[in-house]
Amino acid sequence: MNLVKHTWCIPLLVSLNGPAIAAQLEDKCATSAPFTGRTLQDGETVCLPASSRTYLSVANLDNYDNVAISTAYGTGDLSMYARSGGWPRLDGSDPGSSTPGNKECIVLKRPASYWGYITLDGSHSGSSIVVDLGATTCRTTDTTEPPTEPPGGNDGYPYDHVNIQVYRFQFSDTPLTWPTMESDLQGVTTYYDQQSYGRFNVTYDTSTPVIDINQPKSTYDNDFHGWTALWKSKIRALGVDPDAPGNAQVVMMVAPQVGNFNSSAAPPSISLYHHTTGVVAHELGHALGLRHAKALEAGPGKIIGVGDYDTESLNYGNVYSMMGMGAHSLQAYNLLYKHFFGWLTDSEVPVINASGTYRIYAFDQGANNQGYIGLRLKSGNDKYTYWLEYRTSHDRYTDTQNGVLINLQGYFENETDERFWKTTSYLLDMTPGSKTPGWWGDDQTDSELIIGQSYTDHWGGFTITPTRKGGTVGTPDAWIEVQVELK
Repeated sequence: MNLVKHTWCIPLLVSLNGPAIAAQLEDKCATSAPFTGRTLQDGETVCLPASSRTYLSVANLDNYDNVAISTAYGTGDLSMYARSGGWPRLDGSDPGSSTPGNKECIVLKRPASYWGYITLDGSHSGSSIVVDLGATTCRTTDTTEPPTEPPGGNDGYPYDHVNIQVYRFQFSDTPLTWPTMESDLQGVTTYYDQQSYGRFNVTYDTSTPVIDINQPKSTYDNDFHGWTALWKSKIRALGVDPDAPGNAQVVMMVAPQVGNFNSSAAPPSISLYHHTTGVVAHELGHALGLRHAKALEAGPGKIIGVGDYDTESLNYGNVYSMMGMGAHSLQAYNLLYKHFFGWLTDSEVPVINASGTYRIYAFDQGANNQGYIGLRLKSGNDKYTYWLEYRTSHDRYTDTQNGVLINLQGYFENETDERFWKTTSYLLDMTPGSKTPGWWGDDQTDSELIIGQSYTDHWGGFTITPTRKGGTVGTPDAWIEVQVELK
């Protein structure tokens, strides 16, 4: 499953300080020939040449706290990556922006090097780019100014069920091949039933016949917007608005992979090009309002909790969670996201307001009636909430049976799309810099706070230490005890 391009992807590094009003990005290709140089100038918008890979640079970054890079307009589907001091890697370990289409945004925070480097990947034409030194927000393509504060998103999915309306497409030269569709969709139903402890019901409707597009697939391989407009018009002709299908309804467009477009979703629809249970389950989470389960990177010169917003956000960084890198192996949703759906009661994951030793049971092995399946702790500044969970499932990359995982709620709370939940979960790495990445997520595969190790809230709220474990691993009876000392 390739999960690189998504409607919901946001910049990996963000600055939350500074002016909130963004300037207008000019459609430079409408008036100027494509840029032939290699070095961009501060505030000067240029028309990008049509290409599948473009390399650009910009000088004088280290004199500014923030640098905003904006692209938009044209056709195709580009992704943008940027880095201070060297060419960015395209594997998610360096700042990147990969929304469908050409509208991308990266804000680099506190660049340390004079030179910055930008790589634009993916076929595109007619796009514009600008670098704004000192800016904390990207340019907008709207004619009206954005609000000075984010609208805040929503507080959770309001229903205990969802129905997926499936619309299948194929081209004159490329038939749709998904022989396991029924079993894969039934797998999604089973997965959500298990994850919700029987509190959430997924249904699906595959009764609509396959829709034939009487054109070759190549017609749309480099035309994301044209293809999107076409499939949406076909569904509207059947009497369903894919942008407003009704309460507790999700429209899922299924087709052979068009160009290099990857499966993506945003409420209330899914574009599915990778036909597996895990991909559908992951994209359904997005269609119901979830962003990715991310992580806060640490390592040399980056220690979790040193100053507000001083760490790097890794997209997909929670390697254990369905909404991170866990879709392949159908890993459990993290507790914070289960709470988003309403699958948990406050008594199952209480906010701790007294020092003591607390036992929590494995939350990823099914329902447990013996006690807590997680803990919540408030940061000392009362802005953030820590979620402690005991996850005992493991695969060849991860094994968390000897510690607790900690996700942070409220950090980087800058959601601007009201369809999505107003905050994102961020996994904290309790052993920063412990592994040399063979792939970008390696350092997150030992993120647990192990027995005997302590973690202290940077904002002075508490210190926690797992002390012992027991029960039967692989069952809901497995448990771990955590000593909590409130300050």
